[in-house]
Amino acid sequence: MITPKPIKLTEADIARFWSMVDKRGPDDCWEWTGARSSGGYGTFHDCHDSRFQTHRVAYVVINGDTELEVLHDCDNPPCCNPAHLCAGTQKENIRKCHAEGRASDRKGEKHGQAKLTDDDVREVRALYADGWLQREIAEEYGISQVRVSEICRGKAWKHV
Repeated sequence: MITPKPIKLTEADIARFWSMVDKRGPDDCWEWTGARSSGGYGTFHDCHDSRFQTHRVAYVVINGDTELEVLHDCDNPPCCNPAHLCAGTQKENIRKCHAEGRASDRKGEKHGQAKLTDDDVREVRALYADGWLQREIAEEYGISQVRVSEICRGKAWKHV
């Protein structure tokens, strides 16, 4: 596990931080109004120009620093409400996402780097069953022979 960079803020940093949080009711999300990452998480620069995710800053200001990740209970990346934040591991975060139905299904052709479609995989298996060599199939589809072998043995693209 990679230990997150420690956060050491001055009183001025803390005041500037909270001035950029839209505080609402105690149970509502308190959204960051400043800069955000491409994933929607707030980003905050301290007086030393170190950059931190804002939900981590909010957690640390209230609870003290932690070597663990800081997780959202609300699934709202710009939220800085300390009541919506908890410390945990990345494994716990992933497990929680799956349990709550928030994990994206990136299998097969839905994966951003997929070279094949589900239909291509069916065709690869059919060609192999018809006697084509794995090398020939790999050349036809622009993939490695190893990948063809994994597909034909059911080690890859298991869902098809």
